[in-house]
Amino acid sequence: MKKKYLVVGLGNPDKKFEYTRHNIGNLIIKQLILKTKTKLYLNNKFGSIYIIYNNYIKLILLLSNFYMNNIGLSVKYFLKKYKLKSKNLIVLSDDIYIKFGKIKLKKNSGSGGHNGLKSINNILKTKKYIKIKIGIGHDFKYGNQNKYVLNIMNKKELNYIYNNIYISIYNIILNLK
Repeated sequence: MKKKYLVVGLGNPDKKFEYTRHNIGNLIIKQLILKTKTKLYLNNKFGSIYIIYNNYIKLILLLSNFYMNNIGLSVKYFLKKYKLKSKNLIVLSDDIYIKFGKIKLKKNSGSGGHNGLKSINNILKTKKYIKIKIGIGHDFKYGNQNKYVLNIMNKKELNYIYNNIYISIYNIILNLK
């Protein structure tokens, strides 16, 4: 039997947010779609779905149409649609407490103050799902966190995401136990 996961990259849907640090999860999903040449499978008001089959694993990639604070609505809809439990959910999120480019796998953990994770936790009424946190660093003065996470990343950071981080995350997902 195949393992199935709903994989969502946290981000905001507007173009102006596309290359910001807060959208790193979304950028990784888009890179996976591009590199695996995956075609659009479904598109509705909750988001766009792309499916990757890799040996015994089915990855249902979600690009949500909801903003970070309400992304849990989109996640809940697609978990129900694909008859998946929260343990089959993988969320890619940015994390200011981790050095840029470092990756941390967490299970059953809290939101760490991240509004997208808070939304998912509140709407699903659980924190029992897989989180892959991607470090964006914390190169900002106290009180400037929002400005920092919503700034567009530089070319070096984007290249590192496109050439290194996405493949590391793909390998983590493929090797989940």
